[in-house]
Amino acid sequence: MNTDKDSKEIYKEYVENLLYNHDIVLVSQFIKDLSFDKKEDFLFFEEDDFKGKSNFNLNIDVEHQEHNEDRLLVTLRVNLVGSLGGKNIFNLELDYCGVFQIPHVTQELMEKQVKVECPKILFPYVRRIISQIMVESGLPNVDIKNINFFEMYKENT
Repeated sequence: MNTDKDSKEIYKEYVENLLYNHDIVLVSQFIKDLSFDKKEDFLFFEEDDFKGKSNFNLNIDVEHQEHNEDRLLVTLRVNLVGSLGGKNIFNLELDYCGVFQIPHVTQELMEKQVKVECPKILFPYVRRIISQIMVESGLPNVDIKNINFFEMYKENT
């Protein structure tokens, strides 16, 4: 039975995860692309017409592009679709970017910083933008919970 070894690996992974964001600097952030389409059938609906009746589907992808030795661009590509009674209410697409200065670390730790810590830094801004768009469109606010980017990373590796 490898429980001691497994426990040590889990502890090592836990401690390492606490160190991901060491010295990461968010240099700038911006909306690269934004599209919001409220469907014609729902233009005259009011917020109360949707409360408790609508469904939302949120997808987030994390992409990155290296700029130079210590800077890279991380993009959260967001797609949020709302539906009511099987009909599409709206479609929101957002590419939100951050330029990060990353310290010199191992390639394995760099990958975790890019796919876990950088998105974790950007996500509150994405959530605020989505909330504002929903309010301005006359639709109910979408309560987007925190996303565990570490779990997403583990599922995709």
